[in-house]
Amino acid sequence: MGDRSDILLVGQTPPPYHGQAVVTAMLFDHRWEDLRVELLRMAYSDSIGAVGKVSLGKVFHLLGLVLKTWKIALLRRPAILYYLPASANRAPVARDVIYLALVRWCFRKKIFHYHAGGLPEYVESAGWLGALARRVYRGADLSIEICPTEHSPGESFAAKRTVIVPNGLDVTRLPRQRPAGVPRALFIGSLSEGKGVLELIRTAGVLRRRGCAIQFQVVGGWSSPEFEAEVEALVQSERVGEMVNFTGVLAGDAKWQQYADADFFFFPSHYGAENFPLVLIEALAYGLPIVSTRWRGIPQLVGDRGAATLCEVKSPDQFADALEALCADEGGVRGRMATAAVETYLGRFTEEKFVEAMARCFRELRDA
Repeated sequence: MGDRSDILLVGQTPPPYHGQAVVTAMLFDHRWEDLRVELLRMAYSDSIGAVGKVSLGKVFHLLGLVLKTWKIALLRRPAILYYLPASANRAPVARDVIYLALVRWCFRKKIFHYHAGGLPEYVESAGWLGALARRVYRGADLSIEICPTEHSPGESFAAKRTVIVPNGLDVTRLPRQRPAGVPRALFIGSLSEGKGVLELIRTAGVLRRRGCAIQFQVVGGWSSPEFEAEVEALVQSERVGEMVNFTGVLAGDAKWQQYADADFFFFPSHYGAENFPLVLIEALAYGLPIVSTRWRGIPQLVGDRGAATLCEVKSPDQFADALEALCADEGGVRGRMATAAVETYLGRFTEEKFVEAMARCFRELRDA
C-alpha cells in the first residue's frame, strides 16, 4: 500500500490561463518538503471560451477524476482533500455536486479554497441544485478565502474554520522597449462582457471626443465569436479603431513585455465571479497606476494603497476622468502611484508569501 500521504490537491492548471489556474499551478509545482502531497489535475477546459460550458468530453473527464481520486484514496490514503469549488454557474456547480458527493467520504478532512466570487449568493438562488450544493460544500474543516467578502463561503457553508490567504505570484520584470509617446493603457483578461470590454470601448469613445491622446492595448481571448462581433461593431460606432489594439492571447515574455511597455493599467470589470484578479497583482509589480472598479474583491486588493483609482462599474465617464488625469500627470501623480504599486506588491502579494501561508494551513490541519 506504500506510505500514507498527507494531502491530495485537486485543481485546474493552465491551460486555459486564468487566475485560479495560475495560482493552482504554483501549488502543484511547489516542492513541499515535510508534506507528502498527491496531485490530481482537472482539465475540463483548454481555452477561455470553453470555461463553464457543458460537453460530453467534460462528463467523461469528471468520471475519470472520480475513479482516479478513489484510486489515490485507496493506495495512498491521504487524510486531507484540497479542492477549489466552482464559479457561480450552473454547469461548474453541478460538476462539484457530482464529484464531491462521490469522493468527499474518502477523506477525514476537507479544505475548500474559494477563488471565484459570488458562489454563496448563486447557491441560495439555484433551487434544487443549490440545495445539493449546500450539502457537498457544507462542513469543510478549513475554508480558505482570498479576501474578506460580504458573503463569506466559510460562513455560508458552515466551515469549521475560515482563513484569509491573499493570492500572490512571482512576476518576470522586463525592461521597457516602447519609446515615450502617447500614453498606453493596458487591459489583460478574458474578453467578455463581465470584464468590462464594452466599457473600455465606450471609455475610448469618451476620450476621443474630449481630444485626449491615449492608446488602449487589449490582451486576451474572446469569450465567444458573438461577443467579438458585438465589440467590433461598437469600435466602429465609437470610431476608436485607431485607439484600440487587440493582440489576442499572450503568454510568457510576450505578455510581460506588454506590462513593461504600458503607462497604466485599465480594468473596468464587473464580472460576476470576480474576486481577486491576478492581473492587478501583475500590474502592481510593474508599478503601473491602476484604474479599476469598486467591485467584489478589487477594493480589498488595491483600494486603499494609493496605487489605484476606483470607479463605479459601467461608468465610462468616470473611467475617462481617471485616465485623462493620468495622461495629464499633474503634480507627478503617476510617479507616486507607481511607487505605491511596487511597495504594495512586495509587501503583500509575492508568490513566496502566498505559498508560505498555504503551507501553514496544510500543516496546521494535518497536525490538528
